[in-house]
Amino acid sequence: MEWDVREIALRSISPNLRAVYAAESVDDISRSIRYKGQLEPVKLWFAGGSFRLLDGEKRWRACKKLGMQSIKAVIAEGELLDGTGGV
Repeated sequence: MEWDVREIALRSISPNLRAVYAAESVDDISRSIRYKGQLEPVKLWFAGGSFRLLDGEKRWRACKKLGMQSIKAVIAEGELLDGTGGV
């Protein structure tokens, strides 16, 4: 399956509030994104009026830290979330 990569505003994505990461790992990703760009999109699904992160929490945090306004993302469709599509 080929994913449609889109630019999504960072402010429209809700973080995973239970996720805890070492600041050092987010800093490493921030440096990589600053110099190489965002190489891999985050994976999102839409729920309750905002996007939720399925994969890419540290990339999302790194982009916010860099002051970026948007992030490359793919949107998972409903059938992918019910266990039949592998997300």
